[in-house]
Amino acid sequence: MLLLRVFLEWRKGWKEQTDWKEEADRNGPPRRGPHLLPDLPTNISVTAGRLATLPCRVANLKGRAVSWIRHEDLKVLATDGITFTSDTRLQVRAWRTGAVWAWDLEIHEATLGDAGVYECQVNTRPKISHLVTLHVHMGGAVIPGPSEVYVETGSRLLLTCWVQAPPRPPGPITWLHDQEPIHANGGRGGVSLHVAQEGAKASARLSLTSVTAQDAGNYTCQPESLEPAQVTVFVLQDEEPRAMHHDAAVRGGGGEGCVALPLALALISLTLR
Repeated sequence: MLLLRVFLEWRKGWKEQTDWKEEADRNGPPRRGPHLLPDLPTNISVTAGRLATLPCRVANLKGRAVSWIRHEDLKVLATDGITFTSDTRLQVRAWRTGAVWAWDLEIHEATLGDAGVYECQVNTRPKISHLVTLHVHMGGAVIPGPSEVYVETGSRLLLTCWVQAPPRPPGPITWLHDQEPIHANGGRGGVSLHVAQEGAKASARLSLTSVTAQDAGNYTCQPESLEPAQVTVFVLQDEEPRAMHHDAAVRGGGGEGCVALPLALALISLTLR
């Protein structure tokens, strides 16, 4: 008889932990067991290289376990605070606000291979779960034209960089000269920086007036959390052969004296003279 009473008490406690339907409470208003919050996002889009956050919100968790599962290979990525993957980019960020627990799966520096369906699962009976589809888009910077630019001393250098960061607008874009940030109000003077944005695309233009030999070197267009683009600038002195930059296309459009020509073609021109 004692064993039967213990069994009934255990069964009652188990039911309270696993049944999320509304049920009457003798000493108060109706209560609910574990349940997912409504209107959770089912599609998340992120640019490759950025942080992807897959949301999961559970109310009245009551000690139940929460797991994240990747549908592609049915691999359990994490349960509660324990991760089961060697990929250090993946982690669960959990916190509590009142009766609501957040169990978000974070994928740092997302890649195209991370795209797919993920499931947040609570081990109730029957189980409750939330599916999230992750979309990863390519993004980054491009400087149109060849990778080498030739410009005469005293002329203007004009570089244009195009940045794509779907589905959101790009973040800040920085120009670097030999890994040093370029500022419009820096000590050089004659520096102009202009950024134009349209949706998930942006253009960043760098203009330098009266270039000197000190302006030669590597120029990098660095968007925040995206792949950069680079170009190498050569500054030609007055006595250098003009065949190095004769009939070449102006990089970025609208440049005055800023020309681009592959080095191999320049050497051929020199040989023919």
